Formats: sequence, structure tokens, C-alpha cells
Amino acid sequence: MAVLLVLPASLLGLTHQSAMRSYTVPQAKAAFRAETGVRLVTFHAASTPDAASLRTSPYRTERFGTFQLFVLNPLKLERMRRTFTHGVRRDARGIHWVSDRAGGWIAVTVYQRNLLVAWFPPSGRRGVDARWARLDRAVRRFAPRA
Repeated sequence: MAVLLVLPASLLGLTHQSAMRSYTVPQAKAAFRAETGVRLVTFHAASTPDAASLRTSPYRTERFGTFQLFVLNPLKLERMRRTFTHGVRRDARGIHWVSDRAGGWIAVTVYQRNLLVAWFPPSGRRGVDARWARLDRAVRRFAPRA
């Protein structure tokens, strides 16, 4: 009888662990496309071995504005999150406001597993609009915020 109780618990543990596996680049692209109908391409110039950058083509869209979805190396996840957020605390919406080093701002949002979004406000000022809200809502459907 004890074996029957332990077996389902262990199966639940495995299910939870597999649900928390890191995204690969193809999985992140597929999840975004399944949720939004929008295809992402790899932005090689902004990618490194520790962070693959994905974006739309064309880069700016009416629906989401300008953004990059990063698939972070799961073995260096905490370090890469700190790198992208510059260690800045998030605001009430979960946004880490990071300087773009040209006088503007980037809205960086961290999601579970190994995803991160950098959204570029059209004015360069700190502030989001309906495009950021649509993007955030879409990503949270397949990767809740961390």
C-alpha cells in the first residue's frame, strides 16, 4: 500500500521538474508563435553563447513595438539575469528599467525558466504602452514572470 502512495507522488515530482526545464531557442520560437501567430528570428548580432536574441522581422511591429526575447543559458541564469537587469530592482509591473546608454531606457522583464524580454519604448522614456502590455501578456501565457 505504501508503494502505491509513493509512486504517484514521485510521478508528480517528475512532472513538475519537466515543466520547469529550460527553453531551447526552437522551443521559445515555437511557444511565441503558438501564442501570438508571430514568427521570431534569431538576431545573431545581439546573441552570445550565453544569451540568444530573438526578434520579429521586421524589427518593429505595430502590435508589440520593438523588443527582443532572450533565451538565456540555464547554466548561467542568475548571472545573465543580473547582467541584463544591471541589478536594478523591478517596479510594481515587474519591469527593470535599464539605461540604453544613449539617453533612453529599456524595459527588461524576467520570466520563468530562462526567458527575458527587453522592450524599447518608442519615446526612449521610462514608460510602457499597450504594445508592452500585449507582449507581456503573450509571454506570460507560456512563461510566467520569475
